Amino acid sequence: MATTPATPAEKMTGIGLAGGLVISALLDTLHSKGILTPEESRKVLDAALASVGPCAESREGFEATQVIGLLRVRFT
Repeated sequence: MATTPATPAEKMTGIGLAGGLVISALLDTLHSKGILTPEESRKVLDAALASVGPCAESREGFEATQVIGLLRVRFT
């Protein structure tokens, strides 16, 4: 466990990591229960990818597109 306060960059990384893990678990659960089809899961991730669009030229935005792309592959 960390003993010093997190930097703003570390906090933002933690927020991004937590959000990605929650979304991944949620999509997996909805898919396994038959609530979302693989196609619908891809559409959700495509919408997220489109939302990143304006930020995709930044390093953070580029990394976000890579992670979303990796999640999308899980539903092909």
